Amino acid sequence: MMKFRMLGYFVFFLLICSFHCAAQDSKPNQVTITALDEGVWLHTSYYTYPNGTRFPSNGLIVKEGDSLTLIDTAWGELLTLDLLEAIHSEIKLPVSKAFVTHAHGDRAAGVDVLESKGIDVFAHPLTVQLTTEQGAAVPNNTIKELKEAGSVVKFGSLELFYPGAGHAMDNVMAWLPEKRILFGGCAVRSLQSSSVGNLVHGDIHSWLNITKQLNKQFKSAVMVVPGHGDVGGYELLSHTEKLISDHLK
Repeated sequence: MMKFRMLGYFVFFLLICSFHCAAQDSKPNQVTITALDEGVWLHTSYYTYPNGTRFPSNGLIVKEGDSLTLIDTAWGELLTLDLLEAIHSEIKLPVSKAFVTHAHGDRAAGVDVLESKGIDVFAHPLTVQLTTEQGAAVPNNTIKELKEAGSVVKFGSLELFYPGAGHAMDNVMAWLPEKRILFGGCAVRSLQSSSVGNLVHGDIHSWLNITKQLNKQFKSAVMVVPGHGDVGGYELLSHTEKLISDHLK
């Protein structure tokens, strides 16, 4: 009798395990890594709003020798931990430094996680100021040379530049000249976007001006990465300019 009872418990345990594993397998990925070019990857994290809507947020991973540079954290601390695990599993190189392109949570909410792993995190001076004022995780390094609008600094193989206020007052972009890949962040809208999105901390008039300048400056871009949505080409800059112009009508 005891043997049958133990066998029953064992079968029940296997059923529970099978159900749990199936549930885990059916759970959508919260972080994905997609190769864009040799030594360049897109990282996308999926934030779930209280109403159940999943919304993607993009960042960049760039190979620099035997290590990686990260542009923006995932959207939150737990997702940033997931991102680091995915990088370790799929790319198998350490992240040595990171840059966050502005102070919003979809760019910088995982700063503490990166710093706890010994990763140096860099940002625009205004990003450091804003995260401090908000009581959010504060990047531990400031690139003072980015302070003025129009500033450009080298960051490994990347060029970081601050065009001026746009979607956010501190939005910085990253250009990879060797690959002609532009990471526009949230100052560039995807083709799926039908509006300019969140403007709470931005300057719509300045955004229009800098987008017109970007349209002239980056005609050679073969790939443009928006903060949210699908990667595209140069047409994302024209689309963003149209959305801003329509918003101002």
